[in-house]
Amino acid sequence: MGQLLALAMSSSSVAATALVPLFAPYCGGVDLVALEAALDLLQQGCFSGERPLRGGEAHCFELSWAGAQAPLELAHCALRFPRLPEVHYSFAVPAHRLLAWLAATRRDTAAQDLPDAFWSWLILGTGDDREA
Repeated sequence: MGQLLALAMSSSSVAATALVPLFAPYCGGVDLVALEAALDLLQQGCFSGERPLRGGEAHCFELSWAGAQAPLELAHCALRFPRLPEVHYSFAVPAHRLLAWLAATRRDTAAQDLPDAFWSWLILGTGDDREA
C-alpha cells in the first residue's frame, strides 16, 4: 500500500483523482472538484498567496510542507512572509487538515489566500490539532 500511495503521489492530476477516496472521508463536505485541486496542491508542497489587510494592503506569504502523503500523516509546515523575514511559523498538522485548508483557498480574486479558518487557527490556536 505504501508503494502504491507513493506512486500515486508522484504522478499528475490522475493521481489526485485516485487519492480522493483516501482523503475524502477526512474532509467531510468538501466539493470533489475542490478536493482534487487541493490534492494537486498538496503534491506540490507549497502555496503562495496574499493575505488582504484593511486599507487595501496585503501580506505576501509562502506556505510549504513535507510529509503529507496520507490523511493522518503529519504535514510539517513552514509559513514565511517574504517582506517580513523575521516573522515565520513552523507547525505540524494532519495532512487532511492541511488539505481542507487548501481546498478552501480563495481563488476568486487576483491573489490567492488561505481560508479564515487557517488564520484563526494559526493566530488564536483554535482547533484541537495544533502542534507548534
